[in-house]
Amino acid sequence: MWAQPYRKTTTDLEASGARPLYPMMLEGPQLRWAFIRKVYSIISLQLLLTIAVAAVVVANHQVAVFFATTGAGLALYILLILMPFLVMLPLYYYHQKHPVNYILLAIFTVSLAFAVGLTCS
Repeated sequence: MWAQPYRKTTTDLEASGARPLYPMMLEGPQLRWAFIRKVYSIISLQLLLTIAVAAVVVANHQVAVFFATTGAGLALYILLILMPFLVMLPLYYYHQKHPVNYILLAIFTVSLAFAVGLTCS
């Protein structure tokens, strides 16, 4: 086993057909790779949205002053901290409803991004 020369293959290990990598799974490797691409693209978009919103909050000094000096800013900051927890409840029930789950996920991401931006500023 260790004496075999190293060679880089360009084919998919699962698609080779010699021995299935996951013998108990019924779906094909194309479906599995499509799911992995979808998950990583959603995570990447969430990270980019978090960076963009947090950068705007950190760059705009007036936003930090509003949240730090006014009572309404403090109340809004507390609401932004609690918003992800409040969004998780409907997200649990609508996780299979296509447009609603993405909207709730975007609200979850933006509220966390504001909290991150305010914490950084």
